[in-house]
Amino acid sequence: MPNETVKIEIWSDVVCPFCFVGKRKLEQAIKKQNAENKVEIIWHSFQLDPDFPKDKAYPSAQYLSERKGYPIEQVKAMSNQLAENGKQYNIDFQFDKALTFNTFNAHRLIQWAKSKGKADALKEAFMIAYFTDGINLAEEENLLANLKSVGLSTEKAKSILDSDQYNQEVRKDIYQAQQLNVRGVPYFLINEKTAISGAQPDEVFENALKAELSAVEPLIETLGDGVCLPNGECK
Repeated sequence: MPNETVKIEIWSDVVCPFCFVGKRKLEQAIKKQNAENKVEIIWHSFQLDPDFPKDKAYPSAQYLSERKGYPIEQVKAMSNQLAENGKQYNIDFQFDKALTFNTFNAHRLIQWAKSKGKADALKEAFMIAYFTDGINLAEEENLLANLKSVGLSTEKAKSILDSDQYNQEVRKDIYQAQQLNVRGVPYFLINEKTAISGAQPDEVFENALKAELSAVEPLIETLGDGVCLPNGECK
């Protein structure tokens, strides 16, 4: 029997370029299968750099160069290649504007947005703010502006940010990723059995989704490039 609903759980960070590309690849696969009403997407929290100071931001290219020891020219060349790749998925990567920040509060708000059916919209808004607009999402007013843009209450969001609400939900997701041996993001878990690690080629997403929709025995795990690691490296 074909699956009536396909559950897709996604671990990602809002500052991970391959997470944005992977999001687009999945959306494209869903559209090709006309499965918009057959897929349930659940966003899970993952932090590439949980130790980054809160309430601060730093130019991402410079930060990656200093953290990884890469020459700035190499970082820019990698960024340019990613930006070219993003164009085919309608992503306007502007890495020269991007600012690295601690994403914990952004994840808390996405956790809350789940209860309002707005997690996907907020994830998208945060990624565009970071990758295209160079918005500093360490600043509360910028977080709230993005929430308002997707129709969420800024008053409620502010009360969340002023408390420890949804801290545990974020940490639970990160712990679950450790239990699943998630080595980098994006990480897609389909119907709790098929895993796709990284922004794999389009056909990987298409074939995995097609298999689940038709109840064909799927590939258990697909690994490869197109992944961001907890050490900050994306390859």
